[in-house]
Amino acid sequence: MQDQVIHNDDAPLVTIDAAVELVRERTGVPITRSRIHKDSARGIAPKQAAIYGRRYLWRPAEILDYAKTLVKTPPEATP
Repeated sequence: MQDQVIHNDDAPLVTIDAAVELVRERTGVPITRSRIHKDSARGIAPKQAAIYGRRYLWRPAEILDYAKTLVKTPPEATP
């Protein structure tokens, strides 16, 4: 029996390429595919929601939330 993935939201899942484009468009963060893959392996990025063939798929909201955590405010400049 194959694993069944049940999604509670209606947002379509995105591939790595679509995730990169989504993050760049919505947040301006210049993220790369390799950054998402590395952070996924380290447990920093969200886990993949599903696998289709050889492609991993993510939930858009989780990828966007993750990308926002990568942006830090600069330390205050001291005169």
